[in-house]
Amino acid sequence: MLRSAMLELATSFRSAVEIAIQTGNVPMHIQGFPRGCCGIISELMGDYLNTVGIGEFFYVCGMKEGASHAWLEVDGLIVDITGDQFADRPAIYVDQPDAWYGEWEEDTKHLASHDATAFFYAEERLFLGLVLEQLKKREPSVTC
Repeated sequence: MLRSAMLELATSFRSAVEIAIQTGNVPMHIQGFPRGCCGIISELMGDYLNTVGIGEFFYVCGMKEGASHAWLEVDGLIVDITGDQFADRPAIYVDQPDAWYGEWEEDTKHLASHDATAFFYAEERLFLGLVLEQLKKREPSVTC
């Protein structure tokens, strides 16, 4: 039940991000979505999901061979909407960790939130507002 609800939410959130990016009013570090913005997108999505009341979402950042990748975790599920920046990975992954995630050494894990001290906080909040507007247009309400 949680997996299917999360897959639906993750798919809707990613679609909303893609539409919001088309507005052109996007912070520079998000313009290359999904490349190079897994951290901020995971923070923003996690911050939002932690207000929905379907679980406690954690931001996770892993390291592998000098590279980093970030995603969310909730109740043993990985929620990743930027996996397609890597070869042969799906755009949206909502499931138990597979072997690929096992290759990443956990560097950071904390309750997902958008840190108000972030350098681009104001721009990122405006972007999140655009994303949430798109979500509202797509689905009247999400309940689990």
